[in-house]
Amino acid sequence: AHVRWPTSGGSAGMFVLVVAALAQVARAEEEEQASPKDIAIAATLIGAVAFQMGLFHLTNHSDKDMRKYTYQVINQTVSIFCAVLMFSTFNDIVQEEFLDGTSPERKFLVNMAHMLVWFCALQILLAWVCGVIGKEPESIEAVEANAKCFGTLLAHITGFASINAWGSLQQIDFFSSTPVHAFLIIPISFVGQFLLQRLTDTLRWKVAMADGELSEFEDKWDEETEEAENDIMGLTLSFNMIQAVRYANSNYLPDEEGQEPMAVLSGHTPLEIHRLWALAVIFLIFLGIMNFAYPAEEEGHGHGGHGEGEHGHAEGHGGHASPGSHAEGHGHGGHGSPGGHSEGHAHAAKKSFFEELKERSWDVMMLALTMGFAWCCFYSGRMSLASIELLQDNMTLAMALTLCISLVSFGLIRVLDIIADLDSTGPRVDHTIFQIIRALGLLVGFGWEQTFDQAVESISSSVAWPHTAKFGLAAFCVVVIVPAWYKYILPMAVTECWEWGFLVHNLDDPLEQERWQRVAEHIEEKRRKNAQKKADEGGLQSCYVKLTGNEAGQIVELQNENLRLRGALEKALLVLKDREHVEFTRASNVQADIQQMDGMVRHVRTAEKVLHMP
Repeated sequence: AHVRWPTSGGSAGMFVLVVAALAQVARAEEEEQASPKDIAIAATLIGAVAFQMGLFHLTNHSDKDMRKYTYQVINQTVSIFCAVLMFSTFNDIVQEEFLDGTSPERKFLVNMAHMLVWFCALQILLAWVCGVIGKEPESIEAVEANAKCFGTLLAHITGFASINAWGSLQQIDFFSSTPVHAFLIIPISFVGQFLLQRLTDTLRWKVAMADGELSEFEDKWDEETEEAENDIMGLTLSFNMIQAVRYANSNYLPDEEGQEPMAVLSGHTPLEIHRLWALAVIFLIFLGIMNFAYPAEEEGHGHGGHGEGEHGHAEGHGGHASPGSHAEGHGHGGHGSPGGHSEGHAHAAKKSFFEELKERSWDVMMLALTMGFAWCCFYSGRMSLASIELLQDNMTLAMALTLCISLVSFGLIRVLDIIADLDSTGPRVDHTIFQIIRALGLLVGFGWEQTFDQAVESISSSVAWPHTAKFGLAAFCVVVIVPAWYKYILPMAVTECWEWGFLVHNLDDPLEQERWQRVAEHIEEKRRKNAQKKADEGGLQSCYVKLTGNEAGQIVELQNENLRLRGALEKALLVLKDREHVEFTRASNVQADIQQMDGMVRHVRTAEKVLHMP
């Protein structure tokens, strides 16, 4: 019951499109050399089809870990794409209205204000989703799904806004004058983001404790918001660090979006490219050492992360427990009611400034190393492919780079997964391997993010109203892509539905119950037919062995054998029918018991309301 291949008509249609694109390029080559636009369109079409077919292979892989990693990578990629598209649309409006011909200092202030707007929106929207403001949610499960959706999306939007804000500060003359000055942005941005986090953390604490206790919904709000804030800081620090590294490596500071002119990009020396590759390896080694030396707690939730997975992995954006910390609660683990407890969701007191600094610094360091590795691999790969003359077109280069990154990353993920499945690897090694796999997944997400960004730029630049075109693409994203991601991709990544390859929705819904009843009946029918087929094959084989003897009396024995087999089959069918009847009766009794218990619960709740009446 896994994701199925597309229908033959859909596959044929995509095949026709690929053939048509190749034929167009072939005709162009016969008449004249293909233009860069023709090559870019052909590469995009073939690459998109190849990647889509590859995803069908990976989401139906025999190893359930590979299915899990695939859905997680798809989830990251789609969320980053949607975030980039929406942020770039609003950023274009800000640039057009407030930053046309302005000074670098004013540009930094406006971009910082833009980032703060998204940062506040993140706090308020997650508070609303978690029921801290507005109507209280029906269940914590519904809160987790909605918080993951909006938290992930707004964390990425705010992260890119933070990159844009601190990157514009890095472009000011003082910081862009030398690589040493460019590196100063890293501590400055860390202090700024941490103080902002500390401010919002204090506000969340006051709001949550206004009634004297911390509910599970308020605790979920704090946990999801901290996870999003760590993502924002990790994106900011890693990108600004790689910007300064690239400046020191080639003596050229890219713009705040990390872009270089094609003349500069294609002119990097092999030594510069190799140095950036070596830095990626160094980041990976440090990431492995830190995860091996201080693995995340296996029980409960770490600081903004989750402890799940076959190998004891700590999943999530911030799934790291700092040295000496105890990850037994949710989120802070430092909020508690005056009575010293709150249903296991909080400790007795709020964490101190230095405790918070220690844990946040550790989480952000892990994220910065993970994302720094991904950024280094991305830009070093981009430099390597830009030296090929055929790929010196922005869209062609972006598509070729992303396909190479995807192919190599998924290949390495498969190798690492095989190593993690070995009995000789312990929990620490498995956790370290998982963090490396997560870094590779981020690399794939960054690759497709840059490709989507370049695609949007290419489309909008070719029309008379580029800002309107970007706004239209953003609206398309919100209306079509985000709902599909929320309903079908995000649940596969954050739940265990990847294990069997399909989503399981609310089983209390009668329509959903009927759907799975039909599935169960279909499976039972398939099993019955397979058993009947095996029994028939066994009887024919027995008859064949006896007939080859060519002895007198074999026909009578075969007839008796046939009668015996028929009788055995009839008895087996009767047994199966009796068992089916027993199971059906048992299921009916269980359903009746459940309905009776539901009635009792309703009566108890009614009695409680009456007892609490004044």
